[in-house]
Amino acid sequence: MAPTAVPNGTTGSANDNIQRFTAPSRSMSPTPEHTLFHPKTRCFVYGLQPRAVQGMLDFDFICKRKTPSVAGIIYTFGGQFVSKMYWGTYETLLPVYQSSDKAMSKHSDVDTVVNFASSRSVYQSTMELMEYPQIKCIAIIAEGVPERRAREILHVAKKKGVTIIGPATVGGIKPGAFKIGNTGGMMDNIVASKLYRKGSVGYVSKSGGMSNELNNIISQTTDGVYEGVAIGGDRYPGTTFIDHLLRYQQDPECKILVLLGEVGGVEEYRVIEAVKNGTITKPVVAWAIGTVAGMLKTEVQFGHAGSFANSQLETANTKNSSMREAGIHVPETFEDLPAVLAQVYQDTVKKGMIKPQPEPAVPKIPIDYSWAQELGLIRKPAAFISTISDDRG
Repeated sequence: MAPTAVPNGTTGSANDNIQRFTAPSRSMSPTPEHTLFHPKTRCFVYGLQPRAVQGMLDFDFICKRKTPSVAGIIYTFGGQFVSKMYWGTYETLLPVYQSSDKAMSKHSDVDTVVNFASSRSVYQSTMELMEYPQIKCIAIIAEGVPERRAREILHVAKKKGVTIIGPATVGGIKPGAFKIGNTGGMMDNIVASKLYRKGSVGYVSKSGGMSNELNNIISQTTDGVYEGVAIGGDRYPGTTFIDHLLRYQQDPECKILVLLGEVGGVEEYRVIEAVKNGTITKPVVAWAIGTVAGMLKTEVQFGHAGSFANSQLETANTKNSSMREAGIHVPETFEDLPAVLAQVYQDTVKKGMIKPQPEPAVPKIPIDYSWAQELGLIRKPAAFISTISDDRG
């Protein structure tokens, strides 16, 4: 049977509606050091997480990627098989591998892993993944990773040149290019926040939930997100605020930096020092969450493991005042953050550093049948009609 044409230059058989992609035959060409993700980033998802994988594929599709960002799934508790997913309105098959060895040997173009392993097994799996030279970035989603284990992972990652995002993170996103797992939420939220195309604002936060709020704020007050990373709320994250802000500083396409810190820890002071000594020259808008702690008689532990002030230096109020004194744009309250960011953006546009682009057409989002039925968007006639009645009176 002759193949039928399907999007992106691939082919599918007319009788199966399956879209197949040809894997790259060689490794990707080197990217700039400051670039963590790009439109050709390929990853493995470690663990059986079909919803997260489908969300990543849907994001790829509306971003008009030519190939899915997920090359395969590593699932050590079963045999090798294929998992059926959607690419737009077509179906596609993703290989599921029982071992990392097999997966790496089949996909030399993969340099990123989204690790959904549990807090009990994530240490062993991450250590194993870092043994493969092709892996340059690992996102650790699990919460509750023992602090000693997290520090050991960080120590090995620094020696091997691997970027760790997390633990206890939702991940990160590069609009128009790549997203980690469930970052950005549902597809309607991703479209509303205009994450299907790149903007000019790079942000870094601890909280994954608040990163979604940043996506919303940035899309409403500027030309959109350039890249965003949630480093995770644990006390020992694999990468910190300064690591990602320095990447954004080196990237000529990122024009404005946003930092959303919180009570606890001293990582914000490394950013302050970088601004003072001229390492960071791009405009920075920042806020440390947790100012309410100053109204309480004793220090309290907030939601994140690292959100506890052990000294006055670690309080949100002190951080905000210190950042303001360093020349960082700090609002009086979190509610004022959108207005401050909007003003910084307008000033940057007036200086000619940002040239607003025409808004592209909003991509259409394919909807699963079951979801559309729940929302009441479709109707289906009954399969059969019966005229049998009960005559018992």
